[in-house]
Amino acid sequence: MAEIIPDKKSCPYWSPLSLKCSLYSEGLFIPLENHIEIYCRTEAFTMCMQYSLSSESCHRSLPENTAAPHDNRRRHIRVEGRHRLILMRLNRSGTSVPQAATLARTIDLSIGGLRLQTAEPLASDTVIQFSFDECAPDFPVAGTATVKWCHPLPDSSEYQSGLAFANEQTAEAMGIYLRTSRHLR
Repeated sequence: MAEIIPDKKSCPYWSPLSLKCSLYSEGLFIPLENHIEIYCRTEAFTMCMQYSLSSESCHRSLPENTAAPHDNRRRHIRVEGRHRLILMRLNRSGTSVPQAATLARTIDLSIGGLRLQTAEPLASDTVIQFSFDECAPDFPVAGTATVKWCHPLPDSSEYQSGLAFANEQTAEAMGIYLRTSRHLR
């Protein structure tokens, strides 16, 4: 009998032969047909609650600065999007630093964070409060994120930075936006 190898666009834990999720060694998770169509057989598998919880526990057990053992280190699907935002650097007490507002534009979005373009570099490990420009009333996401990296943009005087959301509420709000705007199905 030939082995069925899942394609890279479906969940690596989905077993098309047994029609069950192989994430659980104890117990059993047999997803409903609509769950299978939405998550298990598509690139949106990273939005599945079981996959997310499994990924979080896996990443918590990894040493700092070590990537998960996947072909692609990204945990979430990236969606290109150009939205204006305002960034405020926060001090250690969580209050904004006076006169430290920076304008930015998103390059891509995910439920885990943002990739931004700015005129000035953002310092790694800086905690940033962000809000989307009032010119985007259909996108009411605001929250807190940590700058993970910053590099000059090629052939430009500007910079790109990767920010990771600091809490689940921001990630959930971004997930709702991406799903309702039909970026993720």
